[in-house]
Amino acid sequence: MKKYLYFIPFLFFSYEVLATHIVGGEIELTPIKTPTGTATHVLTLNLYFDAINGRPAAEDISITLSFIRKKDLVKVGEAICQRVYRENIKYIDPACAKGDLQTLLIKYSANVNLADANFSDPGGYAIVWERCCRNATITNIKNPSEVGMVFYTEFPSVKIKNSTPHFKEVVADYLCINQNFEMDFSASDDDADSLAYELITPWIGYSTSRFPSPESFGSSKYPEASWEEGISLQNVIPGEVPLRIDPRTGVLYAKPSKLGLYVFSVMVNEYRQGVLIGRVKRDFQLKVVDCKINYPPQVMIRSQDTKAFFKDGETIQLKKGDKRCFDLLYTDPDINQKVTITAKGVNFDTKKINIPAVTNVLIQNKDTLKTSFCLDDCIIIKNNQAAEFLIGIIDNGCPVPQNKSFRMKILFEDIDNNNPFITTSLVETPSVMYGDTLEFEVFGNDIDRDTLLLSGTGRNFALGSLGFTFPSQRGVGSVSSILKFIPNCEAIKQKQVFLDFVAKDFRCGVSNQSTYTVPVRIEAKQNNAPVISTSLSSNVLEITLLPNEPTEVKINIDALDIDKEMLNLTATPVGFEFKNFFMKFDDKEGIGKVNSIFTWNPTCYLLAGKDSREFIVNFKSVDKSCEQKQDTLALKLVLKNNVSSEKLLEPYNTFTPNGDGINDFFSLTIPEDNCNRQFIKFEIYNRYGKSIFLSSERDFKWFGDKEPSGEYLYALYFTDNTYKGIIHLVR
Repeated sequence: MKKYLYFIPFLFFSYEVLATHIVGGEIELTPIKTPTGTATHVLTLNLYFDAINGRPAAEDISITLSFIRKKDLVKVGEAICQRVYRENIKYIDPACAKGDLQTLLIKYSANVNLADANFSDPGGYAIVWERCCRNATITNIKNPSEVGMVFYTEFPSVKIKNSTPHFKEVVADYLCINQNFEMDFSASDDDADSLAYELITPWIGYSTSRFPSPESFGSSKYPEASWEEGISLQNVIPGEVPLRIDPRTGVLYAKPSKLGLYVFSVMVNEYRQGVLIGRVKRDFQLKVVDCKINYPPQVMIRSQDTKAFFKDGETIQLKKGDKRCFDLLYTDPDINQKVTITAKGVNFDTKKINIPAVTNVLIQNKDTLKTSFCLDDCIIIKNNQAAEFLIGIIDNGCPVPQNKSFRMKILFEDIDNNNPFITTSLVETPSVMYGDTLEFEVFGNDIDRDTLLLSGTGRNFALGSLGFTFPSQRGVGSVSSILKFIPNCEAIKQKQVFLDFVAKDFRCGVSNQSTYTVPVRIEAKQNNAPVISTSLSSNVLEITLLPNEPTEVKINIDALDIDKEMLNLTATPVGFEFKNFFMKFDDKEGIGKVNSIFTWNPTCYLLAGKDSREFIVNFKSVDKSCEQKQDTLALKLVLKNNVSSEKLLEPYNTFTPNGDGINDFFSLTIPEDNCNRQFIKFEIYNRYGKSIFLSSERDFKWFGDKEPSGEYLYALYFTDNTYKGIIHLVR
């Protein structure tokens, strides 16, 4: 059934439905473990309803519960709960139902959103619902048909994770006059909080027959029911044993002496670490009727093959080798009832009581039935105390089953368990140097041939953290394992460590153990620093750039470690990045020796218009020994422009092309190109400005061709300038 949430600030409802139907009930609040929407909690009200005397029209389809802040009793909201369940209470035996007594359990529920912003007050909150009226035939309070009931639960701030206690469902609604009555009226708590129970005077609140369902308000003390004469909280149900509740277990018990219908109220107080954090109140009513006496079943126990029975609570001594099996005889004075036998260990595990299933066995006559049970060999109680357990028998009588417990105490003779012992294959205190391996065998033995577990630990350190391995081993009687140690750098720092080996035996869930300690000395070895070298004769390299010729630099960088340790070789440019200056170096790692090539393809671009520029590259090699050592090398790279080539020679500007072999042609010595200046062409013009000779070759020669004697203009073109001059041609 889908539950609809209604959470309303302040709504008021009034009913004019007269009803004498309230038996009791309580309110529960449980957090939703995995919320899927806005709802955070499930709110439930359990209402016990008199199906015989109550009017069907008095059953509510929905109810409105109020949330009260305890600090100032202010109402902080309401929730509408829909009816989601309606069934008769379930007796332990359906045959216990009476035709003139029928109690319904009606559940109302809703998913509610208790937001932190609204429900975080440290003083906590209360949930309240009032309803009239109670049964007119109630015996122990005045005017029952004119008064109602206050359903009441307290819970802490929602910042404290908490579920309210959850009462068990009621399994009986009557008890028999002059007979012992016992019923579990306890609650469970999902948070394992401590619960304490007490009987309190029922609250009647402010509802009346005229206003059976008023708006619920907070109160520091709700009006209480008035007891009939002769009735008080000490004898809510009068009798040889008045109604009582065990404050720890929540079990109700009584032996009533007066017929009637009796209402009572139980408050369960919820404590966490000694602090009261919540309360849940449950009202209920029990009818005392005249019914057939239900006698409790009986049980008797003896050792097998003997006739004498043990007394309840008697201490029995069993020696080593004695049988641990017993005969169990049982019967029930009430013929045609069914009985069930149970066993429960008090100071040991119940599973160690091997008893066959005796469940709902029909007692057909007054004969005594027989079964047997045995105790496990592994029941061991410390401090020479007796093993204590209960054999219980319970019938299916009405209104609630009668039960009988038989307490047994057995003192077992001690069975000695010797400690295991440990030896090793070592002949002296072990010592190991970094880089070496230590290995030895550890043995565990037990003269009792018990199961053994051999393990090892480092004293104040984890074995693996320093390079130790020691697999735990399990065996029977004897066991061994190999310790292996390859020291790491953390181990070197310790100088000496202690190994604790433990041999632990297992017998019947109890164990003895022995410890054996081995000290281990750890030594470091001398470490030499690596050495860096290059293929250069010095750590300074000068490079003169020629713009028309590509320049490639390759330098071998080597790192050598005579200890043959793992080492690395790295390079760090100072103030620049390799990729931006056409340099490349791959960091390398190796054992003992590492080589990598530094490459550079410089161009005039890197000079940025300057005549020279320096670059520093730092090379570094670090070994991976525990005490790390290193070497560094700074390489200076000097990049230069060919500035010496920029000076132009003054040419001899007269020539005589007459074939005599002297000054027969005109030529120039053109300097080499550099980053600033590159030769383009040479050109000669006549006096009319006409180009008569052109060459892009540096070693050009002009023989005058057929030009007449005279002066000619020449132009020498460079990338950054043009030089002009006069040539005298004489024929």
